Amino acid sequence: MRRCLYSCIVLSFLHCQTAHTATQVYKCTASNGSVTFSDSGCPSDSHQATHDLESPMTIPALPKHTIEQTLSKQQRRSTRVTVIGDEPKPCGAFDQTERRTQLIRKQVTSGMSRAEVESMFGKPLKQRSHNGIISATYRSAKNQQRSVRFNQHGCVP
Repeated sequence: MRRCLYSCIVLSFLHCQTAHTATQVYKCTASNGSVTFSDSGCPSDSHQATHDLESPMTIPALPKHTIEQTLSKQQRRSTRVTVIGDEPKPCGAFDQTERRTQLIRKQVTSGMSRAEVESMFGKPLKQRSHNGIISATYRSAKNQQRSVRFNQHGCVP
């Protein structure tokens, strides 16, 4: 009887010891400032700090039936996606500084839009259209005429 009592006390004491043991975690800070956590120490080139964590709480797993119900509800829901963005640019995509430089120098390059050309030279003096290609004549600053062609999208080809 005494033996059984002693063995129960010893076993319960051992059980309490294992239930309340702390886990040691190492916080490693590298020379570049990045932080990693490890359970097996840090490399020699990083700063090491140890933290004792209490044993984690055990949370029972969800029953399989609950998981299946949740997944089936998610699959039935339809998701509506709305995409918001800039207007597509049919002409070439320029760097803003490059575009600004060309506008100041009044240089017409491939990929410019009709609005950009009109902002440099104003409204065209005459326009001709042939097979979807528009040829517009503008007056430059020195009273010279300049002809620019646009494709069907309104871009300089």
